[in-house]
Amino acid sequence: MMNVVSSEFYKIFKSRIFYAISIILLAMNGISFAASVSLKVKGKMSGTGFSNYQGSYGADFIFYIIPIFIACLITAEYSNGSIRQMACHGIARWKLVLGQYIAMSFVITIILLGFGILNLLSCTILSELGEVDTAAFIRMNIGVICMFWGIAGIGTFLSYLLKNEGIAIIVSILLVTGSNFVANLLALLTRNDVFTRYSLTNMRKTIIDFTSKPEDVMKYSIVFFLIGIITILGSSLLFSKRDVD
Repeated sequence: MMNVVSSEFYKIFKSRIFYAISIILLAMNGISFAASVSLKVKGKMSGTGFSNYQGSYGADFIFYIIPIFIACLITAEYSNGSIRQMACHGIARWKLVLGQYIAMSFVITIILLGFGILNLLSCTILSELGEVDTAAFIRMNIGVICMFWGIAGIGTFLSYLLKNEGIAIIVSILLVTGSNFVANLLALLTRNDVFTRYSLTNMRKTIIDFTSKPEDVMKYSIVFFLIGIITILGSSLLFSKRDVD
């Protein structure tokens, strides 16, 4: 398994999508810092380092970047034929899927946490760090990491299911953009708010909110974690039963 994971790390660091995502996030950090400097000069800056860190994960772009990153890496192996070589080396297919998922999830987690930390540092330099309950901050970060890995699982499943980069990306984006509409529609039809409470957007908002109830944060973190497990089991089953072409 360690050989599979290390091989996947090597391929990720050689991929163009790794550098593209990194550059995009660094550019976003730069734009955010420039905007903060402008507000500081005008005397209108009101945020703190912690609030800026919190806001780093408050937009849907997180739900877009992760599936795009995953889809580009997995479907590239279908398009260049390397996936067949991997499957013919005698390694259990579920190990290939799990090793790939671990490597991709770890890398995207480091990239996105780095994005948030840079925003925290830039705002702290210009304003102040702020105050937040330590336990709430720890819970938030655990939840955010579970969210990353859950969304990565969804991206992995769609990539193995569709095996096409463009289609996998489009479906992933449609899933994110349409999830709120579907959740609200189901809640309206059933008169039960369980669908809106467990929508991707609401779970993310609860996790990154320092004032959320601890039990809600942990509950939604577990849901994201379970999404990751279920989707990886599904991906392993797909890769084991279907032809690699």
